[in-house]
Amino acid sequence: MDRDLFDLIEKYETITIYRHVSPDSDALGSQFGLKQWILDTYPKKSVYALGCNEKKYTNDFYPEMDDADDECIEESLAIILDTANSERIDDQRFKKAKYSIKIDHHVFVEKYADTEVIQENCGATCEILACLFMDTNRVVSKQCAQYLYCGLIADTLRFSISSTSAQTLKAAAYLVECGADVVKANELNFSTNIKQFKFENFIRSNCSIINNKMAYMIVREEDYESYGLSFEEAKDKVFVMGGIEEFEIWALFTEKEKDQNGNRLYNGSLRSKNIAIDDIANKYHGGGHKLACGVKSLKDGTINDLLSDLNLRINNI
Repeated sequence: MDRDLFDLIEKYETITIYRHVSPDSDALGSQFGLKQWILDTYPKKSVYALGCNEKKYTNDFYPEMDDADDECIEESLAIILDTANSERIDDQRFKKAKYSIKIDHHVFVEKYADTEVIQENCGATCEILACLFMDTNRVVSKQCAQYLYCGLIADTLRFSISSTSAQTLKAAAYLVECGADVVKANELNFSTNIKQFKFENFIRSNCSIINNKMAYMIVREEDYESYGLSFEEAKDKVFVMGGIEEFEIWALFTEKEKDQNGNRLYNGSLRSKNIAIDDIANKYHGGGHKLACGVKSLKDGTINDLLSDLNLRINNI
């Protein structure tokens, strides 16, 4: 696989790099980390990181996204990162590219690229890239290492989830050797401001608990806006209900929009300590990892059905 990736990068003069919608730090870290490495190695190539700008991240650390016209994309190698299904790719023009390669660590959902590299046991897509560079003795700049390390610690929650392996820690050590700043990466990913601190306490104080084994919170638009937060900032707070000894599963449902009939539509973030829940997320047209999943466009009634399924899963274990 490493030969395929590096041979393709060397072959194409124009490269477009994609990731999923509503990107997290692993999506952006892998996207900008790979772009940085390509430009460091091949300064004359044209490399574009595509997708919508996300204010939450670009203002803090990651650059603004690039612009590329259709003609440019049609001549390019498309590299899609951290995205299991084509529907979630943030810029559907990837389909116009001459050739495409997918690099991902999610559970397989569908094949959409010419070449696909899926390593479900990796903690992050940034881990996959770091290991590729490490195993093939590539030169990695300090900036590239910083992007990849930020994504790695974000998706593994500072090496605390079950997918963290010896390889994960080796990849992290390698990136630190290349110049990644551990303190800076932790501040970028895990520090908070007073608005977010108050909103996190709002969730802690108002979440519902079922049989002391499952916690969930339904957050409406007016809730997070009253704290001065955006949807993207609010939806990331699912971690607030994690780390509780009794909770086997926890979920955050954040209102994103309303449909034509005025019904509230929520995106859900589902987390589990040890119980597989990805099949339940798939049932509601979502997906992700076995213990960390997302679902979109849920109505209030659908949320109740999903919660019932999650509670049933806990009781049947």
